[in-house]
Amino acid sequence: MRGRSLAHQAELEERRIVVSRVQTLDEVLHRGAAAWPNRPALIGETVRLTYAELDVRVDALASALVEGGLAPGDRAAVLADGSAGAVLAMAATMRAGACAVPLDAAHPDARRAEALHDAGCGMVVSPDLVAGTAAAPPGAAPESPAYAIYTSGSTGRPKAVVVGHAASARHAAAAADYFGMTPDDRVLQFASLSFDVAQEEIWPTWLAGGTVVTRPREVLHAAALGRFVAEYGITVLQLPTAYWRAVLLDAEMIEAPDLRTLRLVVIGGEAASLADVHRWRDSPFRDIDLVNGYGPTECVVTATAFRLAGTDAVPVTGGGLPIGSALPGRRLWILDDAGRPVVMGSAGELYVGGVLADGYLNRPELTAECFRDIEVGGERHRTYRTGDLVRECEPGVLEFLGRRDNQIKVRGYRIEPEEIDAVLRDCPGVQDVVTVLVAARTGEPVLATLIVGDDGSVIDEASRHLPAYMLPTVTVTAERLPLTTAGKVDRVAVQALLAEALTGRRPTPAGSPT
Repeated sequence: MRGRSLAHQAELEERRIVVSRVQTLDEVLHRGAAAWPNRPALIGETVRLTYAELDVRVDALASALVEGGLAPGDRAAVLADGSAGAVLAMAATMRAGACAVPLDAAHPDARRAEALHDAGCGMVVSPDLVAGTAAAPPGAAPESPAYAIYTSGSTGRPKAVVVGHAASARHAAAAADYFGMTPDDRVLQFASLSFDVAQEEIWPTWLAGGTVVTRPREVLHAAALGRFVAEYGITVLQLPTAYWRAVLLDAEMIEAPDLRTLRLVVIGGEAASLADVHRWRDSPFRDIDLVNGYGPTECVVTATAFRLAGTDAVPVTGGGLPIGSALPGRRLWILDDAGRPVVMGSAGELYVGGVLADGYLNRPELTAECFRDIEVGGERHRTYRTGDLVRECEPGVLEFLGRRDNQIKVRGYRIEPEEIDAVLRDCPGVQDVVTVLVAARTGEPVLATLIVGDDGSVIDEASRHLPAYMLPTVTVTAERLPLTTAGKVDRVAVQALLAEALTGRRPTPAGSPT
């Protein structure tokens, strides 16, 4: 981090010592209350808490959960509405020794109900939770689950990734180190708690003694974002790539002085291009460091990252901004179909080891399939098989190339098209469907569906079961699905048909972003 290198090295060494002691997320709050009792920890529209006040409030809220019957080891849903109250509710759930299952308040009732049933949640914790008076439990053990995040599932139903406290605390320390966090930082809590990036916005900030600032409920356009940064003195923004790209397109609306406190922008969730980098360098953000992060939920938020300062040379790649190198605590392997390491510069599948999730809730077969031991150089390592194709574009620096399967990402959300198709097939009049990713006129990837049958009420029906980000932007009907000579759905032909319907032309089918 520019201008603070010597101080940062001392802070980094201190944090390495601390992380050997901090083994749960709950301990992060206890440490904050002891080290920085009077520093601001959480700021929201109606909330402003110091670290001492935060620790007391979380204790009191955890007491209410204990009084309500929540016990260590239970799973409790946390209604994520973007408020500071939701952040407090999540922290209180963890302090009660339970596993927090954040569910987006904007998602359909049916989807939340399915998650509640699947996770076996006996309690829904509201952001409006009222403090209790019973003694709160001491918190969770390092091996206990901290949170479970639902992601799209290829079997037609969402699956929950369970992340333990020890892994979460290790990642908080690694992220705080990599981002150069200090008590002077103010971080915008942008992501929904139902999205794992929120954990990276919150816990590394609190581990470093910084301030978490929740955003307004509405999505901020470029000028409003600049004003918000100025009003609250935000130093770090962590944004979905699609939103960051939209901000850059309207960057002329931002007053450069509004960004004077901002030192770092972290993007991720889908692929960033070198064209995006050039837009960044032509914007008021040009002197602010940029980090491109990569990491499936199974790898505990960010597993690799690539950092660029405004004066750094733009890397030479196939067109994408690199996803970088492993964060501390991770190990990476690029393997071929036979499980052998590939030579530098060759494409292979990325396996991640080190800090990992526990696995999938109630899905032992899927856990065994995706979390597997590999043997490299005579040593065995527990890894997560990402399904992502990468290559080393320079020693130790990775470039994302695409997916091995049909999984896609839209606006930062990882989606299995089969889950969308399973819901649509149940709609009246639908005989068969296939959903793919295509490029809209703006170049943004969007979901599109080819339907055999009647599509008249498909979107209305599907919206009862799927969140808005999983609803197709366009639907097209056909007498039958195009097939390959092997009898499988010809996804390339489907993409071409849907792209033509969306844009009036037949471009090269859109690839899958990271």
